[in-house]
Amino acid sequence: MIDINLLRTDPEAVKNNLQNRGKDSAVVAELITLDSANREVLKQVENLRAEQNKISKEIKGKPTPDQLSAATKIKEELKLVEEKLKKSQDELNNILEEIPNICAPDVPVGKDDNDNVVIKTIGQKPEFNFKPLDHQTLGEKLNIIDKEKAGQISGSRFGYYKNQGAILEMAVMFYAMQKLTAKGFGAMLPPLMVKAKTEWNCGYTSNKNLMGAYYSVPEDDLIFISSSEHSVVPYHTDETLDSKIFPIKYVNFSPCFRREAGTYGKDMSGMLRVHHFNKVEMNVFTLPDFAISDAMQLELLSIEEEILQDFGLHYQVMNCCTGDLPQPNRRMYDINTWFPGLNTYKETGSCSNCGDYQARRLNTKVKINGENKLVHILNSTAVSDRVVSAILENGQLADGSITIPPCLVPLTGFSSIKLLS
Repeated sequence: MIDINLLRTDPEAVKNNLQNRGKDSAVVAELITLDSANREVLKQVENLRAEQNKISKEIKGKPTPDQLSAATKIKEELKLVEEKLKKSQDELNNILEEIPNICAPDVPVGKDDNDNVVIKTIGQKPEFNFKPLDHQTLGEKLNIIDKEKAGQISGSRFGYYKNQGAILEMAVMFYAMQKLTAKGFGAMLPPLMVKAKTEWNCGYTSNKNLMGAYYSVPEDDLIFISSSEHSVVPYHTDETLDSKIFPIKYVNFSPCFRREAGTYGKDMSGMLRVHHFNKVEMNVFTLPDFAISDAMQLELLSIEEEILQDFGLHYQVMNCCTGDLPQPNRRMYDINTWFPGLNTYKETGSCSNCGDYQARRLNTKVKINGENKLVHILNSTAVSDRVVSAILENGQLADGSITIPPCLVPLTGFSSIKLLS
């Protein structure tokens, strides 16, 4: 959540941020009214508690009838006002939890991903003397991807990686894990399900639609993670960390599960927008200074780029606009990789700085000069299944085979994928 003090001291900044994100800014006035009323009730509670403590101190031994009457009266009045305070706080928080993070100054204002800005282009589009195929067609011809069987067994937006395709998938994931651990990241294989409260703490949704936004098991109060961030970032919930151990860097492998509600008809073919996929992700905790966390965001972005360059892929880095930012994000860079078979760029990863937005719900702090402060939290894709699909399309040859990036050969045990007999 945002710091409520920002709402009190600079409501115009919150209002402008909502407008830039394409959201209703009228809620700011409602929040200010609720916050003012809540503070008045809180003052009543504090005064009654102070009076209650005063009477308790005055009582020596057995209380007099007047003292007993006064204590009983205050206790009953305090109970009513505390109930009023809880209702007031809940009403305030139910609206406050839907207010998105304040965007960084350099985030372009826009409606959706069509307004994202290209900030650099790396490499050249590969040239073919034949019409390149998309990854699903290639995968079916080489018997390494099977969406038809997956459809029969699991429904739409699922797929099998088979044979050399399965080996390539695991090689890509392990390559990223090895590279990141060599750079000092701690490796994680996190739980694939989290409590609903844990998911809420990550800041992507409110309590109003929490269980319906993800694949969930309501009877067990569990939600399937949509990325490893959702179980790794909460790892330090309710902790106050030593400033000497920062930055804290994790690299995680996990399957991810997404309902993809509201995206029917978009990227239905291929393995781009599926309900279950694998991903290696970076999660980092930094000291609460934007000079530090913004620099770390660029470092994470450079690592993501380094991996794609290792694979010989052509891509663009996008500065995502206000309308495309998820709720917790201060800034997000997307990497869109070239898919020659699809004749377009597709997002293969993102890199985000969430500032202290998630830390406020998670209650993750750091002690600096004797004072506890909320940490900054970042997340960044290392690789996902989409990178595998890009490798297939970019490595295809006229004879229908696929050349594997040389850096992956020691992990796959083969340098090309051909139709197995």
